[in-house]
Amino acid sequence: MTETKNTVLIAEDNIALLNLMAEAMTAEGFEVIKAKDGEEALQKIYQTFPDIVILDYFMPKKNAIEIVKEIKSQALYSNIPLMILTANQDRQLKLKSLNLSIEDFLVKPADMEEIIIRAKTIIKKNKSILDTNPLTKLPGNPSLQEKIEKCILSGKLFAVLYCDINNFKPYNDIYGFEAGDNVIRNTANILVEISTQQDRNSFVAHIGGDDFMIVTDYDKAVEISERIVKTFDTTALAFYNEKDRNQGSIIAKNRKGDTETFALASLSIGVVHNKYKKLKSFAEVSQIGSELKCHAKKFGKSTYIIDRRKD
Repeated sequence: MTETKNTVLIAEDNIALLNLMAEAMTAEGFEVIKAKDGEEALQKIYQTFPDIVILDYFMPKKNAIEIVKEIKSQALYSNIPLMILTANQDRQLKLKSLNLSIEDFLVKPADMEEIIIRAKTIIKKNKSILDTNPLTKLPGNPSLQEKIEKCILSGKLFAVLYCDINNFKPYNDIYGFEAGDNVIRNTANILVEISTQQDRNSFVAHIGGDDFMIVTDYDKAVEISERIVKTFDTTALAFYNEKDRNQGSIIAKNRKGDTETFALASLSIGVVHNKYKKLKSFAEVSQIGSELKCHAKKFGKSTYIIDRRKD
């Protein structure tokens, strides 16, 4: 199996320096994405989810601090590590940068070997702390389990939304993996944006494939679920070409290899909570959520089902 390369986005308006840095980091095994101004850097960060971003402080259109503030304000991108390079040795500028949770601050002319070593160290540390999904950069099962177990021990009311995209496999088969990845990322954005709008402490995890879980306040669970399914349905049509949108379905092979007609993608949510009965473990939450989610799938449309059992 080929080892996945770490991706670095380098934003630098000095083209000669940009190319020099890109060449050096490529030689060290990085996949390099280049940007020559602040707006291009932001756009490419959103498109590519790099493992680390190296920013020149003074750039056209947006400077490094403006980029950092925007990235760190968004849950989906806030864990991307950032380095700033600047010719300005102002101590206050450095303190301001570090106060914004920037991982490193180097004064030019910085040694290229040192930049590479620091970048590798930061990426390694970041990946060990955050078990992030490589596609969505959301935390995975280890962090999710820790979060749910803390909620159980606290005794407070909480809810877990198990979210799954219906008919994702046939879509992926027909439209391709790149389009499928865009659907996954779009769904992740919807879940993060809506859940954190309603409960700023909501925790969103990508547990694999097209499955996600949201840990949130019990009293917010219904409203979050309703908004998620409505928003997903509003955006889902954009995943398809005009022909498939008009007919409301696609034709693809099922898991047995037979041709079948599939409805357009929708979202099923199973809502687990401890309002009526005590939850004992992460495994129990996962099992109940899976059962509810599978039941929701039978409706053939975007919907959510709340566990109303009391024993």
